[in-house]
Amino acid sequence: MDHCGRCGGTWFDPYEINRIPYHEVVSLAQLTVLPLKKTPVTQKQLCPQDHQELSPLTGDAVPRSVKLLTCRKCLGIWASQKDLWQFKKHQQDVISAYDEGNKFFPNLSVVFVPAVTLLLLLITTFTTISGLQKQKEDRIMAEEIISNLSLSRIADESLGVTFETAVSVTSEIYLGISETAVVRIPVSPLPSVSHATIVRGLKKGQTYTYQIVVTDSSGKTYRSQYQTFRF
Repeated sequence: MDHCGRCGGTWFDPYEINRIPYHEVVSLAQLTVLPLKKTPVTQKQLCPQDHQELSPLTGDAVPRSVKLLTCRKCLGIWASQKDLWQFKKHQQDVISAYDEGNKFFPNLSVVFVPAVTLLLLLITTFTTISGLQKQKEDRIMAEEIISNLSLSRIADESLGVTFETAVSVTSEIYLGISETAVVRIPVSPLPSVSHATIVRGLKKGQTYTYQIVVTDSSGKTYRSQYQTFRF
């Protein structure tokens, strides 16, 4: 893993974040030296390996109050010093909750608590890995299905969206100023291999984020990687 001594952020390669113990987070914090002058903060955070824009990581293993960012391409995770501490504390609190049974079952706890601890760590790791892996598989499948995607401004406030698919699917586009502020816009409500729509109400000079979502005849949905464009 890689730690920034100026901002306190830490970059984890895939699945490394589940292997760092809680007490090591304190050691990482001691490596951080805050600069005398504030450095400008960029609106977008990019993956140090792939230079892709990082997106929020969600799932049952991540509390709502914790903001972790992930690269959808390499599956690495970036965490600020505060969010890393809260994430690891949440993991430890889940495990510690089972330690309360020690005072009622002191003999069983010798065997039971370590087994539960290991099981919880495995479940947390599996949930995180499964979520990231599914996102990656969906993105790869979407790239295989979708082709000839075109975005073109056709009026001061309108955008034409066209693309083709390898199989007949229904489609929609999620579009907004960020990944957390997108709206769903239907493209092809009925299965088709040719897809087109017009998106209205856009602002000139604004940067937008979008994602193409297609659903096949079996009801399985595939989501493309989020992309950005300046209108």
